[in-house]
Amino acid sequence: MNARLLACSLILLGAAPDAAAQRFGITLGLNYQQLSDVTFNNLNARFKSKEGWHVGAWFEFSLGSVDIRPGVRYVDAGNLYEGLSDTFPATRDQFDVSLLEMPLLFRYGINAPVIGPYVFAGPLLRFPSFTDKILSNDLAPLSVAAEAGVGLQVTIGGLRLYPEIAYTFGLTNFIQDELVIDFVTLTPEGEQRLNSAMLRLSLGL
Repeated sequence: MNARLLACSLILLGAAPDAAAQRFGITLGLNYQQLSDVTFNNLNARFKSKEGWHVGAWFEFSLGSVDIRPGVRYVDAGNLYEGLSDTFPATRDQFDVSLLEMPLLFRYGINAPVIGPYVFAGPLLRFPSFTDKILSNDLAPLSVAAEAGVGLQVTIGGLRLYPEIAYTFGLTNFIQDELVIDFVTLTPEGEQRLNSAMLRLSLGL
């Protein structure tokens, strides 16, 4: 928990931006994620794509022509390990997984009075959160991913809407050394990573 708080503080504080350029926003959206295939005990396991949702908040400030957006979001990722029992019938595969993600995105776009397109990219940290207790000790306590996407800035009065499409791809292993499910120990060969596509709408104030 201390590591999570420290990481959150570092991401959200960042630098000391110009107060006039600061913006705060909230986000709600859908996510479609899938674990990469991995070999356990010399058998290749494939996992099904899952639908979920996410909600979060971010803080944005300008640095020259680039906007910097640190944030935090809760991600309900669903039953990520569905499909495991197809390869290992002695195990179950219905385990809810949720994550706390902390992205640090760099946004660059066209300034327009009403609608302005932009692109964004940056790293993010992932922490398992409220995950099924059977898996909670087997997932990596911290994994790193990257995110990239496109969006529109729609200005209506004093409000800004940000519809976005994003893709996140895992850079580090999503699990630790092994999975232990129903007294069956599964040792992976290579790394397993979590990738996700996201559709979301942010409201900026």
